[in-house]
Amino acid sequence: MSSLAFLGLYVNSAIASGHAETVSFADIYTSLGRGTLLEELDKKLPGCFDFSLFPPGSKNCIALNHTLHTIALSIQGKERRKVGVETSGLHLILALIFEAIQH
Repeated sequence: MSSLAFLGLYVNSAIASGHAETVSFADIYTSLGRGTLLEELDKKLPGCFDFSLFPPGSKNCIALNHTLHTIALSIQGKERRKVGVETSGLHLILALIFEAIQH
């Protein structure tokens, strides 16, 4: 759960800095499917995140991506009804984190 909280804090900070619409749903779903969520976020919002504790291919990075991808598969196409978000990929990540914590 600490990995989820860690990511959530960074995403929340990016939203508060005005980047809520910088990342789309499609960006999130595509990167989760590829297993590259953290790398994609770092590319889209350079300087907003420090994912040095989650190097690409590391056990923690793979586990975090897998957890969020599993949840994403259950809500894709039903985001508004299931978690109350409509367009912001960053808000979608927060919703996925909350869903993962509940499971």
